[in-house]
Amino acid sequence: MHNKGAAVIEMNKPKEGNKSRLRNLFANKWFAISVTVTISLIAVLLWNLAYSYRTISTFESENLPLERMSGELLFYTKSLEMAANMASATGDLSWRNQYEVYESELDQVMNDIPNIIESEAVSEEIGTTKQLLKAIGDLEERSFFLISRGNRQEAFELLSGWNYTSNQMELQQSLDRLVGIMHTSVEKQLVFMNRTIIWLFTITAAGLILLSLSWYTYYQGWCEDAQKRRERESRILYLSYHDSLTGLYNRRYFEEEVKRLNVQRKMPLTIILGDANGLKRINDTLGHHAGDRLLTEMASIIKNAVRHEDVVARWGGDEFGIILPNSDDENAKKVIDRIKFGCEKSDFDLIKPSISLGYAIKNAIDESTDVIFTRAENRMYKEKRKNRKKAKQQALIEHQTAELQKEDSE
Repeated sequence: MHNKGAAVIEMNKPKEGNKSRLRNLFANKWFAISVTVTISLIAVLLWNLAYSYRTISTFESENLPLERMSGELLFYTKSLEMAANMASATGDLSWRNQYEVYESELDQVMNDIPNIIESEAVSEEIGTTKQLLKAIGDLEERSFFLISRGNRQEAFELLSGWNYTSNQMELQQSLDRLVGIMHTSVEKQLVFMNRTIIWLFTITAAGLILLSLSWYTYYQGWCEDAQKRRERESRILYLSYHDSLTGLYNRRYFEEEVKRLNVQRKMPLTIILGDANGLKRINDTLGHHAGDRLLTEMASIIKNAVRHEDVVARWGGDEFGIILPNSDDENAKKVIDRIKFGCEKSDFDLIKPSISLGYAIKNAIDESTDVIFTRAENRMYKEKRKNRKKAKQQALIEHQTAELQKEDSE
């Protein structure tokens, strides 16, 4: 038999709007948890990106100029020394102009360093460097003055003397210390930035893992809830169109199928109605549990006697209904014979199952369905009366036989 109940339910099911679906989503605890975790992780990842950008920008704006300044310090101090020595060696005072340019650039570099590195060691070393530069500058200014007076030899000796040379050595040592402090600062910043990048990468990776786990958890929870919902809906669907005792379709489904099959391509359409015999006697003598067993046995017999496309239902109480699409009188009689044969071969232990059956055939869609049901029902009741009469006759024969056996034994 086809399970067509799902199609009927879907047609009658109200359409769910977008707002309703959204409310249902947020009502799901797994979805709510996943959305919360996702928003939190996205916020953390955005903060990480902003922090990384700020860290890199700070490094570029502070540490890269330090590298440049350390090179400029060495370049301009050596350039000042070279300009003074070239002037004393050649007597060309045009080197003084270049000297003043180098001196101005060096002053600018010395003033910029404290603005980038706020360190007591840097400030102290810059102070020492400036003192040495002033002492050396005074000697170099003296040499330019001597050259302007034509005393080039005296200027050369001044720049070659111990005082000038020792100051240059001390200046070089001071510059080395200052550049070392600047390089150390850059290295510390590089280490900090590397650690920051690793830390941010770790947080980002952990965030992505947590995000994946969050949505995986939501997916698992959603699947579990969806499975439970499908099982619940399937159960509701099953109960709405099936008889809970026998597992057959119920009267509601039977009547809907009669309407659905009332099309010309399904004609002739045979309706068989049946009434299980002896149910009241079983209920009265052995109890309703025994009667339920009889109904279940009868349902099994009927199901085994029909085709896959036929519809079998428990009509109500001890009555059953069968729909046979594309079945004429001959096919209907074959089905009835198979049912009776199944009753004869049944190994039911309480009584021999039997059923009174009546059928009617609908040959055209404009024929009244009510009339077809009435015909089938009348034939069923006629069969029922015949079976009762036969049962009474059988009971009378059995009683008379028992009496005769009793008399013979006496």
